[in-house]
Amino acid sequence: MAEDKKSLEQQANDLLESEKYQEAAQLYFQAAKDFQRHDRHDRAAICLAASASSRALILGDKTFHHVAFLYEEAAQEAQAAGDLEYASMLYKYAAIAYERDNDNNSLSECFFKSKEAYRRFLFGGLFHSNFKQFCQRFIPWLTATFAYLLWGYGERPQRIILFGLALILIFALFYTQGTLIKGHVSLKPNFLQASYFSFTTYTRVGLEENMLPVGVNKVFAVIEAFLGIFTLPLYLTGLCRKYLRY
Repeated sequence: MAEDKKSLEQQANDLLESEKYQEAAQLYFQAAKDFQRHDRHDRAAICLAASASSRALILGDKTFHHVAFLYEEAAQEAQAAGDLEYASMLYKYAAIAYERDNDNNSLSECFFKSKEAYRRFLFGGLFHSNFKQFCQRFIPWLTATFAYLLWGYGERPQRIILFGLALILIFALFYTQGTLIKGHVSLKPNFLQASYFSFTTYTRVGLEENMLPVGVNKVFAVIEAFLGIFTLPLYLTGLCRKYLRY
């Protein structure tokens, strides 16, 4: 049986070299299904990707939906085989094909999966590397993790709203432990007052209220204001990037 599958793959390779793309695509797909039935996910991923590439050569500038679907299935097989770097590349190819077919929802999902597969690949490599390689991988992994949590690589901009709400509430708790000045009156704010001050600090609105932090609350206010300046434009960028495709 293994020889039969290899034979199918070899026949497909020969057809591809002879520029018989339709026949090669069909044989690659058949070989991939055989590999899937026998849990050979690594070989199935390669054959599905080859089938997608062959079909792309046939279609030229025409619809790429089926090509994209094959690349996406190939990426899933690569993930099942544990080859996350290859899966990331295949998801990227699927996203490009979906983009050419104007399927923006699938484009967004495959782009997200491509970035996430690569982040997981970087994380796995941290534990199988020397110190130099660890340093080279750690910063990209940390950056990717931050992008994943904050806004889903630009494809989940709604996460920034949740992130902002969490920051507002956390800093509100900090402010209740210190002092604020409203007008000429010093007060120890309750949680509601602290939440309002935290909201206006994060969003940079409501400054006409003339409520000012005192002591350690000044440090918290500066940090929160900086985070607000940094994250709110990201939300607008992600929103525009995602929805202007439509």
